[in-house]
Amino acid sequence: MSFPTTRWTRLAEATLNGGTEARAALDAMCRKYWQPVYLSLRGMGISEEQGRDLTQGFFLHTMQHSLFRKADPLRGKFRSFLMGSLRRYLASGEIRKEKRLRNRGIEMVALEDTGWDLIAEDGPDQRIFDREWALTTMEAAMVRVRVEYETNRGRKEYEVLKGFLPNAGSPVPDYADAAMALGTTPGALRTDVSRLRKTFRDMLRLEVARTVSAPHEIEEELRHLKQVLIHG
Repeated sequence: MSFPTTRWTRLAEATLNGGTEARAALDAMCRKYWQPVYLSLRGMGISEEQGRDLTQGFFLHTMQHSLFRKADPLRGKFRSFLMGSLRRYLASGEIRKEKRLRNRGIEMVALEDTGWDLIAEDGPDQRIFDREWALTTMEAAMVRVRVEYETNRGRKEYEVLKGFLPNAGSPVPDYADAAMALGTTPGALRTDVSRLRKTFRDMLRLEVARTVSAPHEIEEELRHLKQVLIHG
């Protein structure tokens, strides 16, 4: 598999004042990484409403200040960059400044009440962020697999086979029952499942590759994601 253009390149285009492609990059980034950022804030004891407001403020701040244009992909992984940016955002005066500017009547949480002193690499917010990041990456890989299978082999086959993928959210199906549903034999089904799992691994590698700066970091990041999902 060739090493793809990293997400850094695309996110450098994600500015509020850009054209259609730039705004599409912004929208995609916010949708994909909203949950890891939001839940890491909730892990600090921040309320749902305040967490949503801080998450929105963080992404707007990032875009308004074109932070992705200033980022150096050679300095580390996108996961680390995004969490580091969140730490700096919380530790800066931007939260109070944005509260005054927006004046929306929403009670923004004060820094001293956020538990931001817990923002450490081994803190609870970091563990929550890493787990949500891993789940987001897995989900993106699953979407790639689904699109490929539904396009080339049909939706019915994918709906039956997806239960054999890791983190499918349900017990692994019985091979005999799944084979009967697809009108095939258990032996042939095992071959199909093996092929599906390989496709998933390839898609997961592709997703990870888009968030690191060099090919040799892919295995390291995959090991990290695995450990995060195992240990929570």
